[in-house]
Order: sequence, then structure tokens, then C-alpha cells
Amino acid sequence: MNVQKNYAKFARVCGLYLALLTGLIFATSLMIVDNGSKVLAQQAEEQQKNQTSSVPHNAKGHESHQVIIFQNSNDGINYSGTVTFNLSKPADVISFEEVADEQQSTNATKKIWEVGNKKFVPETLLKNVTSGSVNFNGSGILAHSTLSDVYTGTFTLNDTITSNP
Repeated sequence: MNVQKNYAKFARVCGLYLALLTGLIFATSLMIVDNGSKVLAQQAEEQQKNQTSSVPHNAKGHESHQVIIFQNSNDGINYSGTVTFNLSKPADVISFEEVADEQQSTNATKKIWEVGNKKFVPETLLKNVTSGSVNFNGSGILAHSTLSDVYTGTFTLNDTITSNP
């Protein structure tokens, strides 16, 4: 009978240990999930809060203009995506494509932006807007004002690389 009491006591201790261990594992997994959710929510919030002020445009002949760059160009990389934005002053939303060969850049029917030793063909997607959403394809996209007044903007960019060198 003493053996049965010891066995019952051992079984209760093991059962309590397993219950405690299960509870700890469950609580830990909840904390990990909760922290993961907080990190994801924080990343989404940061993505929503791309807030910036305009800067002088770096294209030759446009130095007195102001731009907010939503997606800057990166050597030969093209993007496809959507930008959603709010601006404090009206601007044109323009995507631009890097021109790879000299023959394309001398085409008289297209405007060309010269930035350093690179050339870009701009395409106006929206004119004189303060907010909206637009799809684009190109080396980059920006909000462009011909005025020299600094303006602010918030934007969300959702794009993917479509080609690279």
C-alpha cells in the first residue's frame, strides 16, 4: 500500500510539473506571437509614415524646382508599383526611366533629365495634385514642383523590382 501512495504522489508531482511546463510554454508562445504582431504593426506603421520635405531637384536646368522622391533610381533597376501620397502643395507626379544608350537620349520628341552623367526620360502621371494614388513603371518616381517653395509630403510605396542589370 505504501508503494501505491508513493506512486500516486509521484503521479501528482509529474502531473503538476507537466501542467506547469505546458502553461509556461503556452505563455511564452503568446508573448512571442504578441511581440511578433507588435513588430509587424510597427513596420506597417513606419511604412505608412514616409514623411519628408521636398528638396531641390538635381536635374540640369531644374535646380530651382522642388521634388519629393518616392523611389530613387538605382543603376539600371526598374520598378513597377503603386504610390499613395498626400502633399502640402500641388505638384506633378512623374515616373522616370534611365536611358541606356546615347541614341535614345538624343530623340528630339522626348524630354530628357540630365543628372550627373546619367539621362532619364520623365513621364508625367498626374498633374497639379496634392493627394492620390498612381501606378508606375520605371527607374523611379517623384513629386515635382516647378516652384522653389519647400513642401512636405507623406507617402506609401508598394513596388517590386521588374528588371536589373
